[in-house]
Amino acid sequence: MGRKMKITTDMGDRADQRRRTEELMNQTKDWQTLQPTPPRYMSGIAYAAWHELVPILNQTGLVKQGDKQIVSALCEQIAVRRQAYTEVMMNGIVLANGRKNPACQVLDSATSKVKSLAESLGLSPQARASLMNVQSDNADEDTEDIVAKLRQEGSKQF
Repeated sequence: MGRKMKITTDMGDRADQRRRTEELMNQTKDWQTLQPTPPRYMSGIAYAAWHELVPILNQTGLVKQGDKQIVSALCEQIAVRRQAYTEVMMNGIVLANGRKNPACQVLDSATSKVKSLAESLGLSPQARASLMNVQSDNADEDTEDIVAKLRQEGSKQF
């Protein structure tokens, strides 16, 4: 498997990378941006993370409302990670009974999930670039038909 595709608008980067990013932005320009308010159930650190991340993600123009569940999961995992970190800092890696603090495993797992989810979003949107590449290789359907189907299916999902 080759390198992940880079999404960039930086004039210092390669022309093909900038062109791919522009094409991606043009194909999704009519899609609704992420809602600025977090889901109602979200609170605490997850709520704060939403307010911090969404303006950044919306500014890129790459993450859309259809990515809401991924952004929600990212915010939730940030909260879990922070809680596990606090637990480890308060009680240590090894508990008084000599056993490893279970929060260490939670911290490790949440950190991996945060990294993975962040990479799948506009923070590192190589996954979307890969999808765009698959679409351009598909001879049976043109990109506009695929985009129309995604919009139609997305509105049925939620």
